[in-house]
Amino acid sequence: MAKSKYGHYIKKLSFNKDCIGLYRQETQLSGKPFGLDFHVKYGTYIAAGGMGTEPDESHSHDFDQIMVWIGTDTGDMGDLGAEVEVCLGEEGEKYMVTTSSSLAVPRGMAHFPATIKRMDRRFIYMEVSCAPDNKATPVPFDKKAFESAPVMLWNGKHRKNLTDTAFIRKGPWHYGQRNQDDSGGSLAFISNNNAGFEFLIMCESIKKAPYRFGPFPDTPHAHTKPEILFFIRTDTNDLSSLGAEVEMHLGKEMERHVITEPCAVVIPKGLLHNPLIITKIERPFIMTDVRPFGSGDFAPGKL
Repeated sequence: MAKSKYGHYIKKLSFNKDCIGLYRQETQLSGKPFGLDFHVKYGTYIAAGGMGTEPDESHSHDFDQIMVWIGTDTGDMGDLGAEVEVCLGEEGEKYMVTTSSSLAVPRGMAHFPATIKRMDRRFIYMEVSCAPDNKATPVPFDKKAFESAPVMLWNGKHRKNLTDTAFIRKGPWHYGQRNQDDSGGSLAFISNNNAGFEFLIMCESIKKAPYRFGPFPDTPHAHTKPEILFFIRTDTNDLSSLGAEVEMHLGKEMERHVITEPCAVVIPKGLLHNPLIITKIERPFIMTDVRPFGSGDFAPGKL
């Protein structure tokens, strides 16, 4: 990106192909350079098997965390194409993730190990941590007891932390009378009122251009809490290319930036942003709006 007043808020994402275990094409973004307490990483898995750097261990964090499993079939975003077994709580409760889902993990809650039991298609796995560094503390874990434990259904103690992601077809006029554009894709609002902490992740598949984002598509706005936009390729063989062109405007000057590669746009509280316009598209992609500390108030600005 060319140097500018706001260009440092747009971070091109680099992907590490030499990850631990079956995890591949990991990319990470820390809020530390921006004075913000968040850390986000995402990538994919090449095959079924253990997840995590210590696939047979349980751990906890001294911060809140959200895990998101996202299917890459833009015709059916709820279809994960895999089955993931995950351990929750010191009790070692066993749960199965079989659709696009999110797991809200409050600070101090034991979680993992997790194992991809079956994979028909690769998916995107994202971790959102409410701290600038993703540090973990090992927790004692009875592996044999977990292996013989039943899969918990709705009666599980920690079932409220695991939520199926409900995608809806986002047609024209979805954002109201000011925006009749249609992305051709689906949209989900990911949150959990039972988690004990506030967060929001908007996840939208983009299939058509031109397309303008938001209820006030031609007007900048700001929030009272930070957000991070991610532009994610759906081809899990190569996450490093976007196959689209996006115009993003930042600041009261409405400084224009053109995004053609997978990027993250860090938007601190109070920073005016938008219009956000998808101008070209060669392949469907996923746009996520990550708000680790909740949505915050919304205030349209002026051009």
